[in-house]
Amino acid sequence: MKVQTKITLLLVLVVATFMAGLWVFRVLDQRKFRDIRDTRLIEVKKSFDAFLLKDGDHLKVLAEYYTEWDAMVQAIQRSDKKWFEENLNTLTLDGYRANAAWIYRTNAEVVYQIKNFGATDNFSEIPIPREAFDKLFANGPFAHFFVKAGNDLMEIRAATVHSSKDFARASSHGFFFVGRLWNQPALADMSMFSNAKLSLVPAGERVKETREDGLIVFPKVLPGWDGQPVAHVMVRNEMPVVQQLNRSNERLILSLFLFALILLLLIYSSLVRWVSKPLRLIMESLKRSDPKPIEGLIQDNSEFGELARTTRQFFEQRDNLIREMEERRVTEEALRKSEDELRHSQKMEAVGRLAGGVAHDFNNLLTAIIGYAELISTRTSSNALAKQNADLIRKAGEQAAALTRQLLAFSRKQLLQPKVIDLNDLVVEMERLLRRVIGERFDLQSHPNADIGRVKADPSQIEQVVLNLGVNARDAMPTGGTLSIRTENVGLDEAAARQISASLKPGDYVVLSVTDTGAGMDEETMSHIFEPFFTTKGPGKGTGLGLATVYGIVRQTGGGISVESEPGKGSTFRIYLPLVTAPVDYTKTTLAPVEKSANFETVLVVEDEEIVRELVCEVLIEQGYNVICAADGMEALTVANDFDATIHLLVTDVIMPQMNGHELAAKLAVLRPEMKILYVSGYSDNDIGDHGVLDPRFELLQKPFTPQTLARKIRDVIHEGRYAYSTEQ
Repeated sequence: MKVQTKITLLLVLVVATFMAGLWVFRVLDQRKFRDIRDTRLIEVKKSFDAFLLKDGDHLKVLAEYYTEWDAMVQAIQRSDKKWFEENLNTLTLDGYRANAAWIYRTNAEVVYQIKNFGATDNFSEIPIPREAFDKLFANGPFAHFFVKAGNDLMEIRAATVHSSKDFARASSHGFFFVGRLWNQPALADMSMFSNAKLSLVPAGERVKETREDGLIVFPKVLPGWDGQPVAHVMVRNEMPVVQQLNRSNERLILSLFLFALILLLLIYSSLVRWVSKPLRLIMESLKRSDPKPIEGLIQDNSEFGELARTTRQFFEQRDNLIREMEERRVTEEALRKSEDELRHSQKMEAVGRLAGGVAHDFNNLLTAIIGYAELISTRTSSNALAKQNADLIRKAGEQAAALTRQLLAFSRKQLLQPKVIDLNDLVVEMERLLRRVIGERFDLQSHPNADIGRVKADPSQIEQVVLNLGVNARDAMPTGGTLSIRTENVGLDEAAARQISASLKPGDYVVLSVTDTGAGMDEETMSHIFEPFFTTKGPGKGTGLGLATVYGIVRQTGGGISVESEPGKGSTFRIYLPLVTAPVDYTKTTLAPVEKSANFETVLVVEDEEIVRELVCEVLIEQGYNVICAADGMEALTVANDFDATIHLLVTDVIMPQMNGHELAAKLAVLRPEMKILYVSGYSDNDIGDHGVLDPRFELLQKPFTPQTLARKIRDVIHEGRYAYSTEQ
């Protein structure tokens, strides 16, 4: 450190110490004045309370004296107005500094009243309800309160009337009220005798206590007969000597502060040209990471010029290093994401092969289990136990079917039927379902904020995504919390899209985000959450397929998913789906019971699994159709060739030995171009779809299905479905 710098620091330290001493002196001085002020406030309050007590003593004496007079009791009983005029007149009121008096019987009937001041003409009797007399004297024979008298205020002293021998004041013979006005002249007299300025403030106005140097202002509540404030007396007490002393101290402290500031300015002005300015430029350059501020200093021959040249060289080397590090980071990040996605894809492919291998046979079995269970349930309405057992079998089958759908979803082996949907509408509709699923102890908030929320996706699968994320958020908040679902529009450039997923393309997206305030996750947990069968829940509390299913659906839909989470700070899942401008072509419809066919249409059923074939044929026969059953494609061609009448619909499984369903439909289309086609499948097959997305030309019923679902789909395809393929297809 240079000597010049040391001297500057020393002078600054001296000035700072001096100013700190002044500040401490000022703090102590203010504390002393505050103590004086607080002590004075207590004294003024006590003094004013004593003054009010003494000032109102005349009324109190008058009320106490006149209410223990036997002659008063007799006068009330006889209504002796002459006695009252002789013994309670204006001279009596003047002697006790009173302005009015009232005498009532015990039934609240006025016996006598007298006034000696015009302001009391605002009322002839005490302005309180007569039924309030008992409440007023419930706690004792004396009362003290205030009432409004026009623009003035009146203090009232009251007492019950008793005989002279009734020392305990147990038996009342009437009520005596005496009052005095608190108007401006009266307040002026009080101010003179109390050494304070007094003013009345209405009860409704806001009042507060003020404690300043040399000035004390505080309110005194004036209660009415019911204890509620009628008005406030503002007491203002000024101490000019304290004010002058405080101002003198302030001027002294200010002068000393100015002296210290002038001294500091002199030191600063003498060093700023050679030290402060170069240092400021170098510091600014370092803070901004920009060599421009020191360009003029580089040519200087001083120590600061040498430092500026060294700083410029540092910036050049740093920029080269940062550029190389950023290029390496981007490369490594892209490589890491590609490796992660490759590993995940390999895992999904392995599980997908396993899921696809068993899905066909397993879904055939589930179709039979669910279908026959529903048939038993509908046909045994008189046997409650059998119906209950059939419903339980169907429920177990549906749970197994849901598990199969999850396996196919995360392995991307399911057939999607995409429609143009509005995510804003879907979020609003799902809110009602989620409230029932997650429970009432959670604060569920939906924010459909996307200006354009249209995407092309399978509606049922996107609903499954929202439901799975909602259930996952619920499980992350065991003690309750907030769950927010939001949509918004974003545009992704190539770098941002690659950061989310290596397969995501730049463009406009609709983002569906689900945020919870739960326990959150660490980096290790987040690296495994989309893996099948991975779960942080205890045994028996989760299959580990929920988030894996979400990942599979989103990727198969052509979108991407990202996660942000920290332990203790909740989690946010963001799903990016490509925005489309096409109009919405999907609406939910209410499913009504399917009525039997009255047209006796002919349906050709081709299914290699016997138990499923028998179920389908039985259901269609029961629905009123003419049914032709075939075990494979070759048999179906033979039957169709020999059948003379019209075949209205072909229902065929997609996966069959020797000849699959698509090949069969193509051959039958030549023989019967008027025939419509419905495919039945248990998992994705590229014969009727492209990478798991159903060709929009085809009608599909996915296994497992219920008899009602089958009947409804058959009815829809016969009435609205497409005819068999032309040779161009």
